[in-house]
Amino acid sequence: MRIDSAAYAGYEIPPQYDSMIAKLIVKGEDRAEAISKMRVALSEFIIDGVETNVDFHLRLLRNEFFERGEFDNGFLNRTDIMKDG
Repeated sequence: MRIDSAAYAGYEIPPQYDSMIAKLIVKGEDRAEAISKMRVALSEFIIDGVETNVDFHLRLLRNEFFERGEFDNGFLNRTDIMKDG
């Protein structure tokens, strides 16, 4: 696992911030292992003070079609992943 970010505890994100405040990277022997590692890493990833898309990514990683690698450019439009909850 690797986290690339310039943010740190106490950092104030300026109003014109780049929306990607951190990049979380995992690697596995195969797709299933990488997805499993990313689920754990995201579930433990804490960013306070700003809204994030961590929950969206966790929903995506739980989608059976995404898990199997069965997705394309229209994938998000055909699923309910974009919905909160």
